[in-house]
Amino acid sequence: MAPPAPSPAPSPAQSPTVPRGARVTCLDGLRGVAACAVVAFHFLYAFAPGVFAKGRTGFGLSDTPLAVLWNGRFSVAIFFVLSGFVLAASCPRTLREAPLLIALRYLRLAIPALISSIIAWAWLTGFPDAGREVQALTGSSWFRWTYQPPIPPLSQAMWEGAIGTFIEGTTRFNNPLWTMRTEFLGSVLIYGAYALVPQRRRALAMAAGLLPLVLADQISLAAFCAGALVFEARNRLPAHTGLGLALGLAGLVLGAPLSGHTAGMGMGDLVLSVLGSPGLSEMGATLIVLSILMTPALRAMFERPLLQRLGELSFPLYLVHVPLICGPACAIFLHFAPMGSLGLALLFALTATAALALAIPFLLLVERPVLSGLRALRTRGKARLAAL
Repeated sequence: MAPPAPSPAPSPAQSPTVPRGARVTCLDGLRGVAACAVVAFHFLYAFAPGVFAKGRTGFGLSDTPLAVLWNGRFSVAIFFVLSGFVLAASCPRTLREAPLLIALRYLRLAIPALISSIIAWAWLTGFPDAGREVQALTGSSWFRWTYQPPIPPLSQAMWEGAIGTFIEGTTRFNNPLWTMRTEFLGSVLIYGAYALVPQRRRALAMAAGLLPLVLADQISLAAFCAGALVFEARNRLPAHTGLGLALGLAGLVLGAPLSGHTAGMGMGDLVLSVLGSPGLSEMGATLIVLSILMTPALRAMFERPLLQRLGELSFPLYLVHVPLICGPACAIFLHFAPMGSLGLALLFALTATAALALAIPFLLLVERPVLSGLRALRTRGKARLAAL
């Protein structure tokens, strides 16, 4: 038999072809940048909550696309769109595979969440009063999402990390784990839909699911559909710098500004009051993903080694940074309070460096072993299903 002909080179007017299941590394870089923005968001919410005050008037940095650097809510919208894209790439090939993949997805989320909850319990136990004392100084409402003394026992931390947060959608040991429930429901949505809908109709199914989810106030789940829709269109997107950059700018304008600007009386204030709101954040996140896929220079930038490394560390960083803020960072803040802008900048640099340092062993000891084990289970499970 003659060897298969080589694939034709992509046209300059079209993005490179992405086979189903192939990793799109530029999106890994985007995930790393988004994780860093979440760290900044939680740090500021703890120690400088005035940045997120409701009822803003006038025009400031929080009303501009620059707020993407500390708007954690927008970063989470990006995470959900990226998850929809990745889930579509790893979809079940048959209906029988769907329960297996859904179970593995739960383990992929729950095992790291469990370990992070244990770490959070240790930090809170070691610094039990730090969060409450910082809250008294800064007036931050963010600490209401974290346990204050008496700290519940380790058994409760394990329950909430592995199971409770998937049921309740929240935990006060490590509050970023609220996204685990949404991630799992989004996984069930995408895997279930892809198992039931023929491949040629999946794009239509994802598009049709957007409006009902938005009307049902399930905007986060709509972001998963949007990500899956981008995946289905990935090989038809043109490589066009002008259009790609325009989409990216539109995404930043719609989603990056912080919500909470007062509507006021003028048209300008009315527009600013809706930017960054639920729905527009997810729309903006989708446009950002499209922009990177369509713009060669942006793809190359997000594929650089430093951003790829951040992408690999993104989930560990997301899981370990809040316990670090609520424990040691709060203790340092209290020791040097009151802190000026320079002091806060130094504390943030120290906190971010420590979070990255903790994310590395989490990557090596938890993330990579979990992914390796789940790949083996997936291969074995598919083989057994095929043999039935």
